[in-house]
Amino acid sequence: MNAPFDGAASGCPMAAASADFQPFEHRGMYEFLAKIREEVPIFHAPEIDYWVVTRRADIEAIMPDSDRFTAVLTTQPIFPWPQETLTYLQERKFAHEAIQVACDPPLHTRVKNHVTKFLNIRQFMSYEPAIRELARSYVQKLKGQETVDLVDAVTYEYPAQVVFMLLGVNDFDPRQIKKWGDLRLHMIWGRPEETDFEQAARDLADFWDYTVDLVAPRKADPKDDYPSKMFELRGGDDEVLTENEIRSLVFGLLLAGHETTTNAAGNLILELLKRREQWRAIAQDPALAKNAVEEGLRYATSVVAWRRRAKEPVTIGGVDLPAGANLLLSLASANRDPALFEEPETFDIARKDARNHMAFGKGLHHCVGAPLARLELRILLEELTAAFPEMRLAEGAEDTDFTKTLSFRGPAQLRVHLGPYKEQDA
Repeated sequence: MNAPFDGAASGCPMAAASADFQPFEHRGMYEFLAKIREEVPIFHAPEIDYWVVTRRADIEAIMPDSDRFTAVLTTQPIFPWPQETLTYLQERKFAHEAIQVACDPPLHTRVKNHVTKFLNIRQFMSYEPAIRELARSYVQKLKGQETVDLVDAVTYEYPAQVVFMLLGVNDFDPRQIKKWGDLRLHMIWGRPEETDFEQAARDLADFWDYTVDLVAPRKADPKDDYPSKMFELRGGDDEVLTENEIRSLVFGLLLAGHETTTNAAGNLILELLKRREQWRAIAQDPALAKNAVEEGLRYATSVVAWRRRAKEPVTIGGVDLPAGANLLLSLASANRDPALFEEPETFDIARKDARNHMAFGKGLHHCVGAPLARLELRILLEELTAAFPEMRLAEGAEDTDFTKTLSFRGPAQLRVHLGPYKEQDA
């Protein structure tokens, strides 16, 4: 856990923040940020060589500013991979391109203009009946059990199943997809050990091969799904989209489309069950679920930090930084900044401005899947609270471990007592 911060005792508050910050440890993170934010708008994290930005106003200004800040490092490994790994991936024809979250205009603009012709709220809402049926199928599997790990039983697989609706695929192993996704998180945003790389390289190449094989048939035999739509828009023109860009888009979706939602679901349920009166309130009035999702995204976001690099000399929080400075934008801190939110450390599903969070980013890189994530989370919350209105945390569940990555935060497990099952109308 992060050490208690005491600016007075440690001398310079910025130096103390630099010394106390643990970038891969999320237990105690919010308490740490709350103590430093007022005095320390920015500090250097020597372990990763990034400048951590803590205030909402600064982060809001940086995220959409592609003229002064680049997103190219967003999906680059925090710690460079060894040459042996890169050589192996090249030999295996691993050809993933960073063309969404980790690129700038005009490439980003070109690709996003096509992506949003399928990944949009109208398309997402067309899946609502199927997503609700899926959520209910997971709830039904819980029936008759007394104590379960909700991560393992529900939230680990549920978002991956939704992603495959978009891909038009029914025959797949969600556990394998999640395993590959977890690997990518660890290898890019984590702190891998030297012994991890050999197996990781094989698995990453296998993941890419799986994506290539999934996309290839859609070129000649299109269906009503995401890769087919991208081939239709491409129309054989590389200046619109290349075939490898389409493969890369699907490869990206196979991570971004479910990992963050898995974590967001776990975070939301955990916070609600810490305050069972709010869980029961949703069970009694499902209309509260929509805003509860927003408050969960604000209070315990699954994407706690995002990255940018300065293209030119900049001044942030009174600190002059050179061109090339790496920035870690603390979305977790921005979402609890008292400059915007009243009583930001209070979790309240009735909060009127909860939707003002930055869980999905800001500006041109605002997450195109945000409406889908909101839909999945709302449906799951409605179904779980309706079926198990008396659900409660199992003993010790509040002390769960969180994912050990720089940017993504979610409970590794979430053990609960389900309580009596309440039969629902079809």
